[in-house]
Amino acid sequence: MPPSEASNNTRSNEKVESGYPAGIGRRLGAMLYDSLLIIAIWMATLLVWVIASGGEVVTGWLIQAVLFSQWLGFYLYCWSRQGQTLGMTAWRIKLVNLDGTAPDMPQLLIRAAVAPISAVCAGLGYLWLYIGDRQQTWHDRISQTLVVHIPKA
Repeated sequence: MPPSEASNNTRSNEKVESGYPAGIGRRLGAMLYDSLLIIAIWMATLLVWVIASGGEVVTGWLIQAVLFSQWLGFYLYCWSRQGQTLGMTAWRIKLVNLDGTAPDMPQLLIRAAVAPISAVCAGLGYLWLYIGDRQQTWHDRISQTLVVHIPKA
């Protein structure tokens, strides 16, 4: 590949991280941290919504769509920028492709779509990480990604 093309490559070809598969404890810890952040974002949104509506009760499909889009946007933004949410950073875990590079947007969308299914099935999709040597959940396997633990330097 000519040097001019190499400089225009997306970051999906760049090696981003190495580590070993993250266990369920670190994943749940990161999800707890991220849940607190998302709840704070939702509380601010609902406060603005109530003020803007003159104190009316906040219900309906529109507010649910707004809150869902914030949840989805939070994860897609964080994963696409650095492969980590704030909770994942605190627990030293990172989302990568099977080859250690940054996942692309289609992979992130698939992951975000399947992750709730992994949780709703009595957590079976998350417990699936105990099957196989890569420790992948359902959404890891379907999106062809890994969550790796980044050891301290």
